[in-house]
Amino acid sequence: MSNLDLAPSLTINHPSVQSVIEIAKEIITNNNVLDTELLYNLTKRRLKLPRKGLLRIIQFLINKKVLVEGSKYTRYEVLNNTYRCNLYRFLTSNLGAHFSIIRKHIITDNSDNLGSSGQLIWHLEMLIKFNYIKKIKIKNYTVFLPYEIDDEIGLLHFILRDEIYLKIIKLLISDENLKKSEVHKSLDEKRETIYYRINNLIEFNLIELSGDTQSLFLNTRKKDDIISILKKFSQDKSQIKKLNFNKE
Repeated sequence: MSNLDLAPSLTINHPSVQSVIEIAKEIITNNNVLDTELLYNLTKRRLKLPRKGLLRIIQFLINKKVLVEGSKYTRYEVLNNTYRCNLYRFLTSNLGAHFSIIRKHIITDNSDNLGSSGQLIWHLEMLIKFNYIKKIKIKNYTVFLPYEIDDEIGLLHFILRDEIYLKIIKLLISDENLKKSEVHKSLDEKRETIYYRINNLIEFNLIELSGDTQSLFLNTRKKDDIISILKKFSQDKSQIKKLNFNKE
């Protein structure tokens, strides 16, 4: 096979790519973990691929997180574990969930033999390692998102899951150009609680201050996304699903 056979674009379904994946699975089965140097040598001997073409395939699979050096899984096998599969489903169905929420609904709401928070962290890290999910920091919270979801959309989901943030944003949707004090008077919450969240929303660039009147209003570039997410929430009242995490 010539280098031309691998050009101009490499896809996961390319026959040579699939052959390399199968050899990688064999190495993992025999050695327990993936050794990319062994993969290169074994594949070169079996498939007779040119050096540059083979290196390109291996690098392609590493970049796509199909293969991870030192792992005992390929990307396609990570979700074979029922716990991990259900964890991934939970995160895709509950965008913006932070660790405490995940722990509550995956450990507390299920049987006691699920294991500790450490086990949950291990499974989360596995999903991160293979680019199924990612984590972002929002203030003191670690939020987990499907890998393909934009961080900004994740932030909006996180914010709108908080009851007080939600009250403030809904108020500004219906009645823009309110001052901080007016927002506080409209909501049955402590002043410092409201002001803290308003300051956070300004920091997150979700609301802005009018230069002249110091009135608050939603960032017009974010407003459509916010309303769209709120509609989705209203259509799905049971956002938090209890899943069976007992099976391996």
